[in-house]
Amino acid sequence: MPAMSDPIEQARPDKDRLRSSLPWVARVLVVAVMVVIAAYWWDTRLPDRITIAGGPADGRYDQLAHGLASELRNRLGIQVEVQSTRGSLDNLHQLESGQASLGLYQSETRAVLEDVLRERQALRFVANLYPEYLIPVVAPDSKLELTALNGHKIACNDHMSGDHAMLTMLLKHLSQDPEGYTTVPYTDLPTALDSGDVDAAVISCGINARVLHHLLAEGHAVLIDIPFLNSFVRRNAALVESTIPAGYFTMTPQPIPAEDYRTVATQAQLLATEDVSVRLVETATEIILDPHFQRRLQLADLNSRGAEYAQLRPEFPVHVGASHIYNPALKPLLDPDFVEGTEGIRSFMVSIIAAIWLTHRWWKRREMLSQEHRLDRYIKDVLQIERDQVGIDGTEPDDESALQELLDRVTHLRQAALSEFTAHELNEDQAVDCFVEMCHALSDKISGKLIRHTMKHQLSNAVVEQLKRSEAAT
Repeated sequence: MPAMSDPIEQARPDKDRLRSSLPWVARVLVVAVMVVIAAYWWDTRLPDRITIAGGPADGRYDQLAHGLASELRNRLGIQVEVQSTRGSLDNLHQLESGQASLGLYQSETRAVLEDVLRERQALRFVANLYPEYLIPVVAPDSKLELTALNGHKIACNDHMSGDHAMLTMLLKHLSQDPEGYTTVPYTDLPTALDSGDVDAAVISCGINARVLHHLLAEGHAVLIDIPFLNSFVRRNAALVESTIPAGYFTMTPQPIPAEDYRTVATQAQLLATEDVSVRLVETATEIILDPHFQRRLQLADLNSRGAEYAQLRPEFPVHVGASHIYNPALKPLLDPDFVEGTEGIRSFMVSIIAAIWLTHRWWKRREMLSQEHRLDRYIKDVLQIERDQVGIDGTEPDDESALQELLDRVTHLRQAALSEFTAHELNEDQAVDCFVEMCHALSDKISGKLIRHTMKHQLSNAVVEQLKRSEAAT
C-alpha cells in the first residue's frame, strides 16, 4: 500500500522542472538584451569623421562652415572637414550622394534651377542661419540699369550657386534676355569689373560676406536699384522684402550705401542627410542657437529672434535631432532613429523567443506522450481494486474487513497520485479528472457494499437476539 508523501518531497519535482527550464530562458534574455544594447550603441554613435559642404572661398558659406566645424570638433571631439563647393545646388548634390553629412543651402535654389522636387525626403532641415540678400552691382563709372541688361555681360558666382538662382529670378522678373551670363568666382569679381570683362554682377549672400565689403568699401563696384521691387516680391513666395541700412558697408569717405537700400532676401539654411546621427544634429542645432556663436559669426537675425527665426519656413522636413532642441518637451525617451532602426531586430527577437518557447513546449509534450503517463500505473491499480471488489458481495462474515481494506487502498492510492501533480496540472490534465472520478465511483461502490453488509449483520443480530428472548420467556 503506497505511503503518504512528504509535502517537501512533493514540491521537489516541480522545483526541479522549473530549475531545468531556467538556463535556456536566461540565455535567450541575455542575448536579447545584448542585441538591443549593441543596436542602441550602433544607432546613437557619433561618426569619427564628417564633412560639411560649405561654399566658394571668400564667401559667407565658407565662413559659417568653418565656424561650425570648429565648434563640433571642440564639443564632440570628432574630425570635421569643410569641403569647398560651387554653391547651394552643389551642396545639395553632395548631401544626396553621401559625400557630406551637413551642408549650407539657399532656399528655393533647386526649385528655380532644376524646376523639380526630386528626392526631397532624403534631406532634412536643421536651421535658418541668416538672410541672403540680392545685391546687383556694376562698375563705379557705369550708367547701366537693370532694365537694360540686353546685350550686356552679366556675372554670377557659379551656375550651381544660389547667385545663379537669384539671377534667374531677377531676369524673369525684368523680362530680360541678355546674350548670356558668365561665372566669375567671388575672388575674381573686383578684377573682372575693373577690367570691363563683365558689365554687371549679381550676388546673393549675407551682408557680412567679405566679397561685399571688398567690392563696395574699396570702390570696385556700386549698388544699383531693383525696379518694381513690390511686384518682384509678390511673384516669388520664397522672397521677402528687406532693407540694408545706409552706411552699413562703410562710413568713410562717404557712406555706402548712401541711403537705405531696398532689396529682397531669402534664407540660408543648414541641411543634413536623413540618416545622419541624431546626436550630431542636436549638437549642431545647439551651436547655432548659442548666442556666443551667433555674435562671433555676426548672425544678427538669429541672435535677435532665436529659435523662432531658426525654424522659420523650412523648405525640407525638420530633422528629428533639430526638433529635439526646438521642442524639448516632445523629445521621446528613446531615440527615434534607434526605435525605427531596431524595429526589425525586435520583431526578429520576439519571433525567436516565441519559436523557442513553442518548440520547448512541443518537445516536452512529445516526451510526455512517448512515455507512460504518470497516472497510468494508478489507473491500473484502480482497475485491479475494481476487479477485486467484484468477488466480494458482503454476504460472508469476513467480507467487512476485506471491503474496508479495499476502501483504504482506494483512499491511499488517490492521495499518492494527487501528491505528484501541481495545481496547474490538476486544472489542465483531463486524465487527472478521469482518475479522480474513477476513485470516487469505486469508493461509493465499496462503501455501498459495506453499508449493506453492516445493515444485514445488524439485522441478523437483532433477529437472533429476539429469538433468544422468546426462548427464554417460554
